Amino acid sequence: MNRKNLYILLIIALGFSNLPDFEIITNNNPYSENIFIHSTGFENYMTIINPDLEIYWQINSNKLGTDFKETNNKISYFNKNPIEGSHWIIANNQMQEEDSVACTSGLTDYHDIRIIDNGNYIIQSYDSLFVNMSNLVEGGVPGATVKGILRLQEFDSNHNLLFDWLAFDHLNIADYTNLNLTNPQITWMHGNSIEIDFDNNLIVSNRRSSEIIKINRISGEIIWIFGGPLNQFEISNDLLNGFSKQHDVRRLTNGNLLLFDNGNEHQPAISRVVEYEINEINKTAALVWEFYHPDQFLALAMGSCQRLPNQNTLINWGNVAGLNGANIMEVDYEKNIVLELQFLYHNSYRVRKSNWSFNIPMAIGDANLDETINILDIVYQTNYVLSNVTSHTIFNLYKIDLNKDNTINVLDIIDLVNIVLS
Repeated sequence: MNRKNLYILLIIALGFSNLPDFEIITNNNPYSENIFIHSTGFENYMTIINPDLEIYWQINSNKLGTDFKETNNKISYFNKNPIEGSHWIIANNQMQEEDSVACTSGLTDYHDIRIIDNGNYIIQSYDSLFVNMSNLVEGGVPGATVKGILRLQEFDSNHNLLFDWLAFDHLNIADYTNLNLTNPQITWMHGNSIEIDFDNNLIVSNRRSSEIIKINRISGEIIWIFGGPLNQFEISNDLLNGFSKQHDVRRLTNGNLLLFDNGNEHQPAISRVVEYEINEINKTAALVWEFYHPDQFLALAMGSCQRLPNQNTLINWGNVAGLNGANIMEVDYEKNIVLELQFLYHNSYRVRKSNWSFNIPMAIGDANLDETINILDIVYQTNYVLSNVTSHTIFNLYKIDLNKDNTINVLDIIDLVNIVLS
């Protein structure tokens, strides 16, 4: 029996649960940090798992949570609530949501946010334009709708716009011959990671065309393109001759690029994590490290990778064909598996490790943070329910949503009363 069938049997044996339960497949001295994961399934959860592989913090996050991670001693996550308007939320280690940010143009996107040392934010959105494609390609539609036009924006901590980059101003859509440019509606780009390079310019992943683009952060000019129809690099030592439909492109401290290669268009289709040694002057890319799942997983979507300080690599295998749940793995540089977790019914877009933690009392129900659960906490919870709040902060979702249903009501009061009386 292969490992994939074993995972499916585990799911059946353990039964259905809304909570994102996971099975520990391997635990052999992985890098000792907390695991941050936003899991999507029948319900969505933001979870932090401690180095002992126990739940340290977890909420039923509903529309909150995509790309849940820590950066520069803040945690960030996306709010997909259409009523409130899609935006990023930034919270501190007091479990307080202290800022939010959205793009000034286009539909703010959830795939990545960078919080810089000086407090600036870099995020992305998508714009749409009507374009006379008949002027650009043979058979083009005069009034075509071009969607998915990537926009990058940088804001300072006071939300002043410092940098505004629109793909249509710096790239020629007619060069993207991998797309059907004669359609009346064209989806151009799918940006899924933003990286700040050593020289402070930007490295962006465009999954739609299997390309990585480096952008001058002052002028917006294209510095180079790696992969896809406009590839400028000679690739060596790679039997697959590059990557396909990738995620999570990151510059490593050694100067190499690490990325999750979904591999949708490889022959045969297969996913892996790859590390390339890049020469930006000679435009060469040599594969120096790669890792495939032992079961030859194909991640149709999502997926992430993180090189840890001890040179281990944390891998989220994304939405794997035929596997009902997320597979999280950590391997050392010699490709030994030191950690493997199989989540049940829940997938995840990106997974990260960090030593970040909250610095307030963590007992669920202790809303006034006095390290005692008593009548005062019941009063807090009752007043909150009576206030008819419908959009909850992560503090209240953790402290007083006791039954983890993303609704704080009389049922939670009953649960808290029972805790106090027990």
